[in-house]
Order: sequence, then structure tokens, then C-alpha cells
Amino acid sequence: APVVEQRTRWHTMSQSLLDNWSDEGCAAAISEAAASPADPSAPNPLKVVLHDLSSAVVRGALEPERLVTVLSDAALVDRALLPRVQSDLADIFWFLGLRIEAEKSDEDGDGAPKQQLLALVAALLQAELVAPELLKARLDPEMLQEAGLVASHADFHRAQVRLNTRALYTQQKYNLLREGSEGYSKLVTELAELPAGPRDGTSTRGCTRAAEVVANVQSLIGYFDLDPNRVLDLVLEALEAVPSRASHRSLVELFNPQYLPHVLGFKFQFYKGEAEATPLSLYALC
Repeated sequence: APVVEQRTRWHTMSQSLLDNWSDEGCAAAISEAAASPADPSAPNPLKVVLHDLSSAVVRGALEPERLVTVLSDAALVDRALLPRVQSDLADIFWFLGLRIEAEKSDEDGDGAPKQQLLALVAALLQAELVAPELLKARLDPEMLQEAGLVASHADFHRAQVRLNTRALYTQQKYNLLREGSEGYSKLVTELAELPAGPRDGTSTRGCTRAAEVVANVQSLIGYFDLDPNRVLDLVLEALEAVPSRASHRSLVELFNPQYLPHVLGFKFQFYKGEAEATPLSLYALC
């Protein structure tokens, strides 16, 4: 109930502002919403107000220039709020673009709401109230082309795919001759020392702390230039072989967490086409 009341309060304020518009009232509403204490369980007040104002522009109930005039006036809106306002507006434009596309029908082909949204984006860009780079990171390629930020949405999408591929999937060219047998043999030996429990007796040197193994594994990766993806695969194999070792999360935290789902997914994919059932020990790693 408090969350609903808070959302209703900001919606009511926005509607009252639209019914009795004034630049000072708009600036006061934005400042009050920005200063409102953040509640993770409730909508962001600043986003609610900006969303209502942007939606009014899309409906044709508010001219884009009026909102731009308020945001560009340093005497009305504190310049320190602009980074938050810019980020929230970029998210709102993305959401409104999706909503307009979802509500568009074959019979309603005038495209007035979309044109109103594009007019607001253009006015904010002209006033330098929203950075083009921010919109390129948040908006869909089609909308970027319509707003004049990119020449071709297809070319922009292809450039995005190439950039993501280089950033996430291109592997470094490691020195395979140097990292070969000695580095991986020492790595496997070190992983065998990982204690499986408080009274584990598998360690040949009496290792009782996982931190010791973690430090040694890190040193081996650096000294022998081991491929982190291969090392991560062997670490997961070691944890899977002795499920009680899975509690040593600090060893997995050595690696980029973005790569972990891909390595685990590859292991599950291997069993998908096999007659052998996926082992339960693999599920224990998830």
C-alpha cells in the first residue's frame, strides 16, 4: 500500500502540473522528486515525474519546447541534477519507443506519438541536455536512425555485434609453447591440494586453507601465461570431482564472472546430445 500511495502521489503531482503549467512548478516538481529518499521497493520518483512529462509530450498534451526550456534554465533546475535527468530520460525514451511500437496498429498509421517522441529527443539534443553517446547506448538502432543519430540502423547494429564479439569472445593469443605441459601439470597438482573439508586428508602437503591454493593458482596463471578460460574449466572440473570443494568460491572469483555461464553452458551442452545423463555433480556447481 505505501508503494502504491507513493506512486499515486507523484502521478497526481505530474497531472496537476500539466493542468496548471508553469516553468517554476515543473522545476519544483523535478527538484522535489530528485531529493526524495530512494526506496528500492518503490518506483524512482524522478523517473515517475519525467516519464509523466515525456508521456504528455507523446500524447500531444505538452509541447517539447516547454520541457526543454525548464531543463535548460540553470536558475530553475540545479546543474548537478542534469546527469541523473539525462540518464533517466534515456531510459524513458527507450521504454516509450517500445510502448509506441507495441500499441501501433495497421489502422493507425499516422505515427503521431512516435513523431512527438522524436521531436522531444531532437529538442533535447539541440539544447545539449542529452548526450548523443548516452542515447546510442540505450535506444534501439531503428529509433537512433529515426532521430538522426546514426545513418543506418543496420550498419550500427553490425558495428555493435563486432564490438561485442571483440570485447567478450575474442581470446588473447597466448604463448601455447610456454604454457603447455609444465604449467597445466603444476595447475592440476595444485588443484588436488584444495581441501575438501575441515578434516580432509587428501592434501599431500597438509594444506588446510583454500586461500593458499588460490594464491598459488593465481601465480601459476601469471608465470606460465595460462589461458584463463582453460584454467576456469579445470577449476570447475576439480570442484565437480569433489562436491564438498564447491564451497571454495574464492577460487572461482579469480575469473571474470561474465565467462562462467558460458563455460558451464558448454559443459551442459556436451551432455545434451549424449546418451549419458547429465551428472548431478554438474548441477551442484550452479
